[in-house]
Amino acid sequence: MKAKGLEQTLEILRDNGVYITLEEFKSKVPISRKGLTIETRQTDFENPFLMGGALQGSTSGSRSKSSPVKRNWNFIAEEAANEMILYKIHGMARAPLALWLPALPRMAGTHNLLMNVKYRRPPERWFSHTKTNSLRIPLIDRLALEYILWCCRHFGIEVPRPEFTDIRSAVTVAEWMEKTRKNKGPCVVRTYTSSAVRLVQAAIDHGIDISGNVILTGGEPLTEARCRFIESAGVKVFSRYSAAETGSIGASCDNLNGPDDMHVYVDRLAIIQRHRKTAIGEAEVNSFLFTSLSAHLGRVLLNAELGDFGKITIKPCDCLFGELGMNVHVSEVLSHDKLTCEGMTLVGFELDEIVGKMIANIGGGPDDYQFWETQDGGGLSKLVVAISPAIHNLDENDFIENLFEKLQSKSLGGHLMSQIWRQADTLQVVRAYPELTQGYKFLKIIKNPQKTLF
Repeated sequence: MKAKGLEQTLEILRDNGVYITLEEFKSKVPISRKGLTIETRQTDFENPFLMGGALQGSTSGSRSKSSPVKRNWNFIAEEAANEMILYKIHGMARAPLALWLPALPRMAGTHNLLMNVKYRRPPERWFSHTKTNSLRIPLIDRLALEYILWCCRHFGIEVPRPEFTDIRSAVTVAEWMEKTRKNKGPCVVRTYTSSAVRLVQAAIDHGIDISGNVILTGGEPLTEARCRFIESAGVKVFSRYSAAETGSIGASCDNLNGPDDMHVYVDRLAIIQRHRKTAIGEAEVNSFLFTSLSAHLGRVLLNAELGDFGKITIKPCDCLFGELGMNVHVSEVLSHDKLTCEGMTLVGFELDEIVGKMIANIGGGPDDYQFWETQDGGGLSKLVVAISPAIHNLDENDFIENLFEKLQSKSLGGHLMSQIWRQADTLQVVRAYPELTQGYKFLKIIKNPQKTLF
């Protein structure tokens, strides 16, 4: 380490088989290296030295057993420090804040609430994509939310109660932005990227002026098209990169080389890459490998894949991140074996297992369908199941309903995902032959297919 440096040492370890693939990390397959086979459970990657009480949530997949994620107050304090830097860079350290993120059992909203509470800048409003009083939500999560809100108020911190605001009610968030801008000055909204697009569209449709404000997005890529659309309303938009297993990974400053050019929080995580083929489709990508440097992360990561790939560059920057030595950047971040729409993430091989059985039941084969992750003309995410026209007697609407039912039956995560995707009309079926690559290879997941759909 002293001679080679951190990243080069991690690359040497990677080349000698010390890494964890996404499939191994999810305990879908055993770790197998040079004759050694290790059967794992997801709990094997939990941090055994996590001190103090911890907030527990779950990842956003639809696995039959949710992936638990623990975060204690020290973890949140570390993230709060980096978020304070982010706010300072964008001149929004004292700006009014609102969250448009789901409450427990999803971690996003509660995590963002506590980060801001840590430095005594709680949000004024918390708009939640999901209901908090649903009996589908485990009692322990409902009680945990009430306890968190009570504790904050007990210590003199006024925090908002989450208000059910589904994606069809984006105008409510836009109205808050307009009113706050007039009465208090520029404000900040933290939300998913697709939700930001819907927020701007609602403002345009209803003649609401949200200009001069800032939106911090995450959960999905901030593409050029999405960025242009959001900025067309006079809003500044900046990308954040996070994962349930790691928390915050990085964020954008003002010196952008692209809409999702982000500084990596190298005080907490190290990142390198591994060339691999995707689990379904065998596309070749340079997958990110993460190593935890903080003793407070809920998971112990050593060259672990989380399912993302993109570009890594090392370059100086005159922003505050750069001054602090955070000169590792990531950009063009995509998921190679995950499908992400409306902030909800589903591991590709899990969806493939469900849909594959459904196609087989109507006489189809493994190459008679394909997943297309795309966007409509307004930049809203769509997940399309392209099914071969050679399969007869298929009712597209019934197929979607059956797929939603199977997702819902998997777990609470699948139920919440189905709820939001139904609201957004995210999941669609088209009758089309699967697309091939330029090398005439068949990939199960296609990002931005050539066929024009919207």
